[in-house]
Amino acid sequence: MNDHQSKLSTLCIHGGRRSSQGDSAVVTPIYQTSTFVPDPEDYAKVEAGETADSRFYSRYGNPTVAAVEHRIAALEAADEARLFSSGNAAMHASLMALALPGGHVVAADKLYGGTRAILDHCLTDAGGSVTYVDLDDHEALRAAVTPATRVLVCESIANPTLEVSDIPYLETLAREQGLALVVDATYATPIHQRPITLGADLVVHSASKYYGGHSDLVAGAVAGSREIVSRITTWRMNGGGCCDPHVAFLIDRGIKTLALRMGAHNRGGQALAEFLEGHSRVRRVNYPGLPSFAHHDRARELLKGMGGMVLFSLDGEDDEADILLSRLRLALPAPSLGGVESLVCQPARTSHAKMSEQERLAVGILPGTIRVSVGIEDPGDLIADFEQALAGSVIE
Repeated sequence: MNDHQSKLSTLCIHGGRRSSQGDSAVVTPIYQTSTFVPDPEDYAKVEAGETADSRFYSRYGNPTVAAVEHRIAALEAADEARLFSSGNAAMHASLMALALPGGHVVAADKLYGGTRAILDHCLTDAGGSVTYVDLDDHEALRAAVTPATRVLVCESIANPTLEVSDIPYLETLAREQGLALVVDATYATPIHQRPITLGADLVVHSASKYYGGHSDLVAGAVAGSREIVSRITTWRMNGGGCCDPHVAFLIDRGIKTLALRMGAHNRGGQALAEFLEGHSRVRRVNYPGLPSFAHHDRARELLKGMGGMVLFSLDGEDDEADILLSRLRLALPAPSLGGVESLVCQPARTSHAKMSEQERLAVGILPGTIRVSVGIEDPGDLIADFEQALAGSVIE
């Protein structure tokens, strides 16, 4: 079976791993051990920097973790993948490995707050620099590239505003300028988009989200070419951001239902977005599946599904959003996404709280904005929950 050509639902279950006589378990075993008794071959792997499949020490690599990395690489159409202790750890190692020493990064202005923190603090503190730009402003984007620029970073679907990056255009620019194109595809998942097949050099995920799928773990993943992933592996090993084998086991279990879950997320996201767009108390809805959304045509071209993330703004301020969140009975007010349960939060008070109000307005995070991670509940039940909450969330 050619992993890169198999159907994604099959890859979720069988990609990257086959049982053998020496390992006959149907489910990936948990190697819950910090260290191993290595043989000479494992020493040689460590000396050569090929640590992922070694049985040496679990900060270097672990068989459970490696098995899941092989599955993710197959899903992402990548040479190799690495798991990290968090999505931020994965992005940190990726940007540091590719940009340092002294490099410049051009980043999408619409970007997860945690990634901005890495760029604004970790990168700049280490002597690098960053420029944020609207990636749809091609003139400004090209002007932002300098001789020191090494990395172009974006999100396949922006957190939280859901704009869809034009990865084919960005790939062309990256090749022209000799840049590494890094795409955070957490919102899309490989079920809806495989950025490497569109020309990205590296794809990054918060595996805490859809990969895990059950709001019960924290982890990150990167996938790309063998050469780039090798550089990032060194940062993981030296920085200690390795993934625990039990967490890797949970990710593996989550991946097996990823294709099924994303279908349910798509149906619920579309239904809720259409309901909200027609509600008198909602002034704006961002969802790639709505014809009114600015990037709807691009989403249809570049995505295999529109996903379960919905952003909407009430006709009011943040206090109005507080009341709505307090009235919801099914959707839970929590700062995460990608789980089987629907979660709601205000980006201004969670993922983008460190930005100033002016900065948030500039990237489209209006007062009274709510981000919904639509779970896999019955869409009618979820809509009824938002209907009753909207009916009573007016400040007198």
